[in-house]
Amino acid sequence: MLCRSLLPVLLVLACLQYLTMANSAKGPEDCCFKFYKKPIPVRAIKTYENTSNDCPKTGIIFTTQNSSRVCVDPGFKWVQRAIDVVDQRLYENSN
Repeated sequence: MLCRSLLPVLLVLACLQYLTMANSAKGPEDCCFKFYKKPIPVRAIKTYENTSNDCPKTGIIFTTQNSSRVCVDPGFKWVQRAIDVVDQRLYENSN
């Protein structure tokens, strides 16, 4: 008798666990699956962020002046130079 009443409770708990994990999953907006390869003018880049460690590929997401988000490969030299320039710009604007 106890097993029959416990089964629906466990089923409900399993569904709640599944829904909770699905809501916290990393989506395409947090990870990069393809990289833009052409250099982006640094003046067009407003900010950047690193992708999460949970993502399958390491990437950088540049946010441009028109609020577009562009995934780029952090291994490209132009990406590292752009990050340095953006960091310098943000540092100068904070003073």
